[in-house]
Amino acid sequence: MGRWIDYEPYAGRSVAEFRAKRELCGLSLYDVAQELGVAMNTVKRWENPNYFPPSPAAWRYIDREYDKHCDQVEEALTRALASARDGEPVVVLWHRNGMRGVSDKDVGVSNAVSKAVAESLMTLGR
Repeated sequence: MGRWIDYEPYAGRSVAEFRAKRELCGLSLYDVAQELGVAMNTVKRWENPNYFPPSPAAWRYIDREYDKHCDQVEEALTRALASARDGEPVVVLWHRNGMRGVSDKDVGVSNAVSKAVAESLMTLGR
C-alpha cells in the first residue's frame, strides 16, 4: 500500500509555476531528480498537467532554490551597479558547460543569475 502525501498546502500552484521556477534558477530536470532522489521521468511528469503534481518535498526544494536565486541576483546586481562607472558598460559573465572541475548544475545556476542580472541592467539602461 502506498503512503499518503498531503498536497493540500500546495493546492492552487501550477505545474507551469514549478517548471518556470526550475528553469529560471538554471536547474535541469536531472539536477532536480538528483537532489530529490527520484527518476528524471518523475520530474518530467510533475511538469505535465496530466500527471500528479510535484510532491511537497519538490515544492519545498524548488521554492528554496528560487529564493536563493533571487538573493544571488540581487547581490550580483547591487555589486554590478556599485562598480560601474557612469556611461560604461557592465560586463556580465556567461559560462560554458563542460568546464573542467565545474558541475553542469553550477554552470546552469551561475548562468541563470547572469541572465537575470543582464536583463535587469538592460531594463535600467545600463
